[in-house]
Amino acid sequence: MASILPSNPWLFLHRWLGILMAVFLFLAAVTGSLLTVRESLDHWVNADLFEYGGDASARLESIEAVSLFQADNPELQVTEFPLNPKPAQNIPVKVMAKPGTESVAYDEVFLDPATGARVGERSTDPGLSGRQIIPLILGFHEKLLLGDAGRIFLGFIAIGWLVSSIIGLYLTFPKRGPFFAKWRAAWTYSPKRSFARQMLDIHRASGLWLFAFVVILAFTSVALNFFFEFWAPLAETIAPLEKSLFDQPIPYPEGAVPDLSFEEALALAQAQVAEAGVSWQPATMLYDPDWNLYGVTLTDNGVLNYKALGPIYYHFDAATGAYVHEVNPYNDSAGLAMMRAVYPLHSGEIGGGFTVFIIFLTGLATAEMCVTGLWVWLKKRGPRIAARKKKQAALRSADRQS
Repeated sequence: MASILPSNPWLFLHRWLGILMAVFLFLAAVTGSLLTVRESLDHWVNADLFEYGGDASARLESIEAVSLFQADNPELQVTEFPLNPKPAQNIPVKVMAKPGTESVAYDEVFLDPATGARVGERSTDPGLSGRQIIPLILGFHEKLLLGDAGRIFLGFIAIGWLVSSIIGLYLTFPKRGPFFAKWRAAWTYSPKRSFARQMLDIHRASGLWLFAFVVILAFTSVALNFFFEFWAPLAETIAPLEKSLFDQPIPYPEGAVPDLSFEEALALAQAQVAEAGVSWQPATMLYDPDWNLYGVTLTDNGVLNYKALGPIYYHFDAATGAYVHEVNPYNDSAGLAMMRAVYPLHSGEIGGGFTVFIIFLTGLATAEMCVTGLWVWLKKRGPRIAARKKKQAALRSADRQS
């Protein structure tokens, strides 16, 4: 009886996982690379919102400008803004309608740092306009713009990517002879070879040189897409959090209005920083109406970033000023460190600009591997089918003769 089993099941699995994933992985890789430069791209496309053309010496402290804006717009609740924006930029401020007021069509406004006046606003929902292009790229990268169904689908794509990458590494190992002497050839590329061989070499060598980063991206993609279903429960099982709050029911599902001001909340945070002996600086102010809590993020340089395990968060009761909660992955359990490490690793921000650049290159290389892998498959498909048919015909002939 003619055998229909593949001669190399690992190659078969690597090939078909790649074919099934290729389009979605290509799109995820390209959008992921774009997101590593999303801030620069957003500022370039929306320069009229971001660029401050006034005198730098006339700038107010961000918190003063926001207070002026809040006083002039009592129907809006500010929910987030940076404390130390760049001198040549306006102040981006996240807003929402206060409970009991009419909803608004935007959720971000940009303030003149000298007066607190509104320069412009936009919705950060995905859209085709320049105002919404970054949310569009982000929404597509994370969920294919399909909500939880897209997130789960991409999670399975990430699992296939991880498995295929590991199999791909195994397939580069030489079958016999001196291992390292022969394996070295798999890491090389020569423009003198035939075009078909160049495509295979590019596919294989790029996968080898960037293997560690590809595996990190694939694994963190799985963790992010199945964060609440898989990664967070696993992390808490390994090492339960020492301080928890936001796993409790939301106390104000209809939203709340703070009694304290942002200035008062910042003063509370500065006092807490001094008491805790933390050297980091306040970077952003937050307000969460579902919990009626003010939040302050602390970073190494006073600008929101996700180096190492990301920022520290302090939370204060917006009615009483009481210190309520701290999210600090540097002194909590290993479980919180596991949870907080995923995004900095995936985005490359864990090590600053250099590691972001590595992730940018890895994203482009992943897109390249999708293209070269499909090309190699299509190139070899005809001869492979012909060889299989010839083998099956020979086996059938042998069966009839026996």
